[in-house]
Amino acid sequence: MNQAVDLSYIAFNPAWGYEAMPPVPEIPLQDLIRRFVEVYRDKTALISLNHKITFGQMDEYSDRLAVALIAMGVKKGDRVATMLPNCAQHVIAFHGIIKTGAVSVPCNVMLKADELAYLLNDCEAQTVICLDLFFPLFQALLPKIPVKNIITVHLKDFSTPDAWVPPTLKHDKMSIPGARDFMEILNTPVSEVPRPEITPFLDLALILYTAGTTGFPKGVMETHYNMVYNCLSHSHLMNLNSGNVNLQIMPMFHTSGYFLGLHPVLYQGGTVVLVPMFDPGELLKIIDRYKINTLFAPPTLFVALINHPDLPKYDLGHFKLATGCGAPVPTALQKKWKELTGVDLTNGWGMTETNCGGIMSLPNKKNLDSIGVPVAGEVKIIDPNGKTLPRGEVGEICFRGPQVAAGYWKKPDETARAFDPDGWLYTGDAGYMDQDGFIYFVDRIKDLIISSGYNISPFEVESVLMKHPAVAESAVIGIPDPYRGETVKAFITLKSDSRNQITVEDIDRYCRENMATYKRPRLFEFMNELPKSAVGKVLKRKLRDLENSRAEPKDSIKKGG
Repeated sequence: MNQAVDLSYIAFNPAWGYEAMPPVPEIPLQDLIRRFVEVYRDKTALISLNHKITFGQMDEYSDRLAVALIAMGVKKGDRVATMLPNCAQHVIAFHGIIKTGAVSVPCNVMLKADELAYLLNDCEAQTVICLDLFFPLFQALLPKIPVKNIITVHLKDFSTPDAWVPPTLKHDKMSIPGARDFMEILNTPVSEVPRPEITPFLDLALILYTAGTTGFPKGVMETHYNMVYNCLSHSHLMNLNSGNVNLQIMPMFHTSGYFLGLHPVLYQGGTVVLVPMFDPGELLKIIDRYKINTLFAPPTLFVALINHPDLPKYDLGHFKLATGCGAPVPTALQKKWKELTGVDLTNGWGMTETNCGGIMSLPNKKNLDSIGVPVAGEVKIIDPNGKTLPRGEVGEICFRGPQVAAGYWKKPDETARAFDPDGWLYTGDAGYMDQDGFIYFVDRIKDLIISSGYNISPFEVESVLMKHPAVAESAVIGIPDPYRGETVKAFITLKSDSRNQITVEDIDRYCRENMATYKRPRLFEFMNELPKSAVGKVLKRKLRDLENSRAEPKDSIKKGG
């Protein structure tokens, strides 16, 4: 047996990418940004609510913000929190923060008071940049949090009169006592630009909080080098260039908001169109208006687009790159997208801890059934004892590479458990590797269903369900069963033209015909909508909570045998 081939280990091969990565400069992210500003100064960098901002304007605005932050007392290493949707102001805020040497800490715009207070106290942020709509939330928390300075952003300050603004974010601008106005700062010229001394391998640019599965959120520490490396790896290996027009729908409090489209596209002189909230009908208009050709999004977004009644009005043939993120892409969805656009909808895998796209299909190493191969890193699949498994066997995916984060903010024990001294990250995801080195995601280890002694991947069951012509979305969980240990239950949303026509008996019959007996669901439930996170990821914990809160749902059916 050839151990090198037959063990579940593989390292990145530069030949897989579109072109070779150049040497990664050991510079702060803001210095890399200045490099592309010099080349593309008058080109459109950002489009936000139809308002266009050039690379030069983006750079100048963030300079002005940096000077204002320093005047407020922000120093190198301080944490500055933001609570903003996707908009030009968010990008400018991030760049302004890192130009001071401070660390940006974006907060999920859906956080409630206690959740927000935890994050602000944990990162010890004394300065906040938030949407003006959120100011009352921060104001009420002031006695409980370390915040001293608040800068408010009005979303429509960068917009055109015909721009679509989500109803929940639409309101008139008002003067807010006790807060600085973001636009007032951006309209104040400065003569001197800060140049803090940054050690790229050590100094942080970003802390992203990730919910995890238990306990309080963890702040993942991203260094300047992490972010510079990511710009080069994703753009050169995936053929991003100045002609890319990226739709920024993944929120910028999420790892993919920074590491997939935004900075790799800007680094190459491309344009980023920022959308503050997901609405499939409006998204189709934006895609058509700006001829979007690059899209990183969860499978649920692609499902919503291809099932929208207005889809026939639009030609999607201008796409160059489409990648599913946040969850594996079902085969049926890949097929439909290819029919509509002529472009593959590839799988990808990543975590906040891997700067998002750690494993992806690359131009010269592609397999649509898999999640791909390591992007400028290494992968191994291990058993519970840490031993590398033979190829084909399911175990824990471990990743190593320069893009791996520096650890968890103020959590040394959790950092030690996840990041080993040799640089390997233990991901908590189950997968396997085939003989050609392609990696396959099975599921979160905690989500695997064990029924009658069999390990069942919810994703595998969901993929079969998604091939049914009436099924729009599906989510599968295991629920306690006195006989089997766990029973497979499928939650399903139907396409609009199939509702009231398809029954659970129809779906059950389809499952009996298309999957092994031990895998098929014994319980089905139709839902109008699956619970999702802000990035469109189905929240299976909410489905489990729903099951735990009731004995037997009235609108589900149990199938024996």
